[in-house]
Amino acid sequence: MNIFNVLSQGKGNLNEENLSAMLAYLLSPNGSHGLGDTFLKRFLKLIEQENSNTKNTIEYILSGANQINADVVLESPYRIKGHKRYPDIELRIYNHYRTGYDSTEYCRVIIENKIKATSADLEQFKEEYQAVKKDIRDNESSDINVIMVFVTPKGEHQKLEEEYSMLTDEVLNEDNKVWFLWDSEKENDIAYLIKGILKSEDNYEIDPISDYIRHTLKAFIRHIIKSNIPEGIEEVAFVEISTGQYRIEKYKSSTIKIYNLEEEEYEVAKPLLRKINKEKDLKVDLFTSNGTKLNTRSLGRKIIEQLKLQGEEDR
Repeated sequence: MNIFNVLSQGKGNLNEENLSAMLAYLLSPNGSHGLGDTFLKRFLKLIEQENSNTKNTIEYILSGANQINADVVLESPYRIKGHKRYPDIELRIYNHYRTGYDSTEYCRVIIENKIKATSADLEQFKEEYQAVKKDIRDNESSDINVIMVFVTPKGEHQKLEEEYSMLTDEVLNEDNKVWFLWDSEKENDIAYLIKGILKSEDNYEIDPISDYIRHTLKAFIRHIIKSNIPEGIEEVAFVEISTGQYRIEKYKSSTIKIYNLEEEEYEVAKPLLRKINKEKDLKVDLFTSNGTKLNTRSLGRKIIEQLKLQGEEDR
């Protein structure tokens, strides 16, 4: 059972707030997950890889001998132009040294999370930055580095691109921004970071993760993958057989494609459909009533139908 999929059924759909809370939980160096600042450090390194202008800031944060000193806050209110903006996640990262009992803030990372392209708000990302900078000027004795992070579904979404572009280099001045995807099938997304944590544990590179957290991370990855289906796809089914885990995609044109979730690449569809049919005992007839072989489109459609009847895609 995948608890994230279960909670996404019916009226109890997981929303941006829920997924932001899970991401914030992983980013917190003091979270009960037992990862310490491992996920946070890798998240910061990914920022540096995507935007080299953040190199000095990130290197300083990572240079400390101890665990990163940071607060992770959800939905902090900021006022701008007579109304409030609420960034989904706010990371306040502090200097390595302390003055008395206080830590001096060094960097503020603001994360705006979108799980649907329809959530785009042309002015939101820019206004969140402006509101944060105003708050820093009004309340801090010195300037603080600000890094704006935009997290969205994969695919080309014009409205999201417009929102991101509204926060120009001129507005940012010496601050920076990056754009991550929840799942892009590349090495610059949230799913990749979580997979990296699991692989590092397998390779004895980090301390052991509890069974509960390990299974939760795997379930979260699966949910991210299922929630970030490429545009143009009309229907999907997920299946696991002896050779791995796969996503069967049926496009609006009736085209069938199969994506290997472990190898992160597309496979030749027809022979794999036959293998799925046999291993899962779906009993799909490979021939038409006229005795001719089903083409890939017809076979794929029938395989998806049978998997959904079995409930296989939710396992």
